[in-house]
Amino acid sequence: MFFVNDQYYSKDDLQKQFERFDQMYFLTDCRKKRIAVCTKNVFEALALCLYIKEKGGSVVPIHAATPRDAAIRVAHKSSSHILLYKDIDSPIIMINDREEEQGVLVQMSSGTTGEPKCLERSWMDIQEEIESYNKSLPVDKETVSIIACPTSHSYGLISGVLTALERDIAPIILSNLNPKYVLKKLIETQNHLLYASPAFLHTLTKLLSQDFSFQYVMTSGMLMSAKCLDDLRGKSNRVLQQYGCSEAGCIAINPDVQEPSEMGFPLGHFTIRAGKDKNHPKEVILQGKRKTIHTNDIGFINDSGSLCLLGRMDDMINVAGLNVYPQEVEEVLLKAPNIQEVVAYKKPDAFAGERVCVQFVASTFIEESMLRDWCVKQLASHQVPVEYTQVEKIPTLPNGKISRKLVGEMM
Repeated sequence: MFFVNDQYYSKDDLQKQFERFDQMYFLTDCRKKRIAVCTKNVFEALALCLYIKEKGGSVVPIHAATPRDAAIRVAHKSSSHILLYKDIDSPIIMINDREEEQGVLVQMSSGTTGEPKCLERSWMDIQEEIESYNKSLPVDKETVSIIACPTSHSYGLISGVLTALERDIAPIILSNLNPKYVLKKLIETQNHLLYASPAFLHTLTKLLSQDFSFQYVMTSGMLMSAKCLDDLRGKSNRVLQQYGCSEAGCIAINPDVQEPSEMGFPLGHFTIRAGKDKNHPKEVILQGKRKTIHTNDIGFINDSGSLCLLGRMDDMINVAGLNVYPQEVEEVLLKAPNIQEVVAYKKPDAFAGERVCVQFVASTFIEESMLRDWCVKQLASHQVPVEYTQVEKIPTLPNGKISRKLVGEMM
C-alpha cells in the first residue's frame, strides 16, 4: 500500500484502520460532514483522508505542525463539523448545522499574494486529475514515488500519493526530512521519482556524493533559478516540473526541464490560455469542463506548446510604464560573486510609480555600489534595483514560499 519512512503499511493495515473508524461515533454518516485533520501520525492522517474519500465525505487536511489555535481557525474558516487534532480519539466538535451536498477535498491557498483562501474540489474532479496526470507522467510503471513534502498539500497528497496508488505503486512518504536520511532512502530506491520543493532539492544536491545521481526529480511551487536548475540537472538523470494551482490541481508537466520558466504541457483535463510569446504575455487562464480559473500568473505558450511563466501579476513591477519581472532581476544578481539568495520586490515611488528593490543573502559583506554596477552592466535602466538590502535570511511563509508582497511590507 505505502511506506511512511521505514514502516510499511499494507492493505490489511488500512482495512483494520477503516474498521476502527467505523466504530467512532463522530465518523458515523461522514458523507454529510466536513472533517478537518491535523495529526503528526502520517498513517492515521492518510488513512482518514482515504476513508472519508471512500465514504463520499469531505476532508480538510491541515499541516501537522499547525498550533492548536491556528488549526481551530482553519477548521472554522473551512466550515468544518469536526477537527481531529493530534489525538483522533478526542474530536473537537465545531458549531455547524450544514450538511455537505457532495464530498470535497478542502485546502487553503498558499497566501503568497494575500489572505489564504478556502478552496474546494470534488473527488470526481480529483480523480479526473489523477488519470490525466498518470497518462502524462513520463516515468516507468515501476518507478517509486518518494514524497519529501507535506501530504496536507495537493502536491504531496494528490500528485505524490494518490497518483502512485492509482498506478498500484507503494509510495514512500517521508516525514523525517533530515537531508541525510532522505538521501539514504533515495540510494535504497534507485528507480525513484522524488517530489520535493526547489529549496529542498537544492539542499540535497549539495550533499550528494560524486557517484550518485537522482533518477527522476519533480519540482513545483515556485520558479527555480537557472543556477539551481543547472546544479540539479548535473546531478539527476532527468528533472521534471509541474504547474498548477489549488483550485485546479496539477494542469501541466514538463517531462525534461531545460529552462526554469518552462512549466510544461497541458494534461488534458484543463485547457490553458496565455500570451502568444514572451513579448506579448497575458494572464494564464484555465478552462475546465465545469469552471474557468484566473490564475493571476502571467505567461505565454512557446512554439513547442509548453506553458512558460514570467511570474505573478501581483509581483510585476511597473517602473514608469515599463514592466519589470522580478525573476529576471534575481537571475542577474544570482550570477554575481558570493551571492547565495535574492528576492526582488516593489515599493511605491513618487516619480516612477514603483521602484525595484532587492534583498540578498551572501557569503560575505558586499558593497551596494558593487551590486549596482553589476546590474547596470546587465539590465535595462528601468530594471536596475534602487535599493539593495543584505540580510542573513530572506523571510518565507510557513509553506516555505517567498511572498514578495510580505517582504516589501516588512522593509
